[in-house]
Amino acid sequence: MKFYGFLSNSHTAALVSPEGSIDWLAFPRFDSPAIFAKLLGTEDHGYFSLKPDTPHATISQNYVENTNIIRTSWETTHGRLVSHDYLAVGRPELRRLIHSELPFTVEFQPRFHYGLIHPAPRRVNRGAIFRNPLAREALVFAINAEPESLLEQIEGALNQGIWRFPPGHYELIVQYVADDEERLVEAYDVIEAQMLQLEQDMEHEELNTSLQDNIAFWQHYLSMLPPYQGPHPQAYHRSLLVLYGLTYQTNGAIIAAPTTSLPETIGESRQWDYRFAWVRDGSYAAEALLMAGDHVGSRRFLDFLLNCIDLQGKPFQAPFFHVDGTLIRGEHDLEWLPGFRGSVPCREGNAATRQLQLDIEGDFLWTVWRYFALTQDTEFLRFYWHRIRVLVQWVQDNFRQKDASLWEFRDQDDYYTHSQLMCWVALTYGAQIAEAIGEHVLAKHWRASAEHVRHHIEHDGYNASLGSYTQAFGGSTVDAALLVMPLYGYCDVQDARFLGTLAQIEKQLVSGHWVYRYTSDMLGTAAHPFVLASFWLARVYIRLGRLDEATAIIDGILAQRTDLGLLGEHADQDTGEPRGNFPQGFSHLGVIMALRELADALSETSHHSA
Repeated sequence: MKFYGFLSNSHTAALVSPEGSIDWLAFPRFDSPAIFAKLLGTEDHGYFSLKPDTPHATISQNYVENTNIIRTSWETTHGRLVSHDYLAVGRPELRRLIHSELPFTVEFQPRFHYGLIHPAPRRVNRGAIFRNPLAREALVFAINAEPESLLEQIEGALNQGIWRFPPGHYELIVQYVADDEERLVEAYDVIEAQMLQLEQDMEHEELNTSLQDNIAFWQHYLSMLPPYQGPHPQAYHRSLLVLYGLTYQTNGAIIAAPTTSLPETIGESRQWDYRFAWVRDGSYAAEALLMAGDHVGSRRFLDFLLNCIDLQGKPFQAPFFHVDGTLIRGEHDLEWLPGFRGSVPCREGNAATRQLQLDIEGDFLWTVWRYFALTQDTEFLRFYWHRIRVLVQWVQDNFRQKDASLWEFRDQDDYYTHSQLMCWVALTYGAQIAEAIGEHVLAKHWRASAEHVRHHIEHDGYNASLGSYTQAFGGSTVDAALLVMPLYGYCDVQDARFLGTLAQIEKQLVSGHWVYRYTSDMLGTAAHPFVLASFWLARVYIRLGRLDEATAIIDGILAQRTDLGLLGEHADQDTGEPRGNFPQGFSHLGVIMALRELADALSETSHHSA
């Protein structure tokens, strides 16, 4: 299945269409306004395409091995055009390295602020400068060629953003430049100076030097990890590269997805902005990195969140943060965008920032505990002890509240069983952390509170007539989040109450290898399955020894990946096409966790049979 490809430089991200058009790019950060927003609209909202002048090209795409760099090839009867597309690491810059045996056309159509503002272009020696007429920012569009004489043969219409290139070897560079000075003229000076510097750099740089440096950057990530010996190694490694691509290089923050407003259901209103660092999503991702052997990457995210803690109020003031650790202030509609396949509204920001979500402290503390259990890094615990104590103590003082749950229900606060479970996790593993550094009195106190939470779950979160735990206290329906109860050590996977819950989930929410997160919410029926939930179910089956069923789920989901190996948050159960923001960190961390556990189980089974 063909869908968009994902580019990243661990500061921002772009999406490349199967036809080689860059239809989404936010500069300079993941959560910045997009300069190409065709993904959510039309060509008039910004894109960057190239294509051979010869018609009837056969187009193919693949990643350069173990990178987030995409190679697009156009094959025609008259020759071949190949472009290597990547975001340069360490700078707000997009590059397209092109080898072409035939003439081709480039259309560079940037639009500032999600397609709203047309740029003011001006030609320069090796390209053009596209200024935002309403702000102190611009895009420098530069062209490098080998031999340099090819530059004189390029035909262009600057006011249209269209150039026609002869056959040859080129590099197209788009660099974002901004200035914070008060006077606009000073910003122009900065832009002019940057253009001159870029031109000087190109004169001394071989055409593929930058590409090789960026290939080495991505390949280093996987080379430093312990070898993976399990099934589906390509899916495993691609998922790790997605998580690295969603990591903000400056501080280790991990965003949920690089896009906003890709719909869960085409033509409806289930579309949100996910370009932020969620406590929950990032904690899950940090655990996956930890299980893959990357202790440093995992710790960097833990460092990031521990430095976001508010010592005076709720420790995590919101369920998610901007990538620099600041708070998101609400949500607003981008009313001029017609949406992906007509799905509106398109949104910037996320109103869930104002929700109370009680599970997130437990999500985070579980990963802190897992990090310590694997590394025995007592110095880390002692350094952050005051902040960890504030986290656990807040849960002890506030677990009795209703919340919006991990599903972020709007205006449906309740006593959700999963939220209460994660309060138990926070108190239980907070107590183990306290024990590890000699805080025995606090550990005893928190364990007592954990047992109090357990009592409420067993009394109010279990429906005896249904023979199952329920989504909310006193309820009669289940949700997929109940699958994680044994994954966090709340109960044994063979526990009778959990097995009854599993039976209800299989009955109500499972369809083949797909698992729905719940049956309905405030917006109606949940139309599409939730990919991470399938991996939760697979992990439960692995722990039950039902390896054939676990393998069938994993194989089934991985067969639905795009041609470039990517997954969305949801999937159309009929076509397999990704739904929701894309690529989704949740789904790819699910791949890593499930494959790691399956590989261990298969190895153990093989050892015993031998």
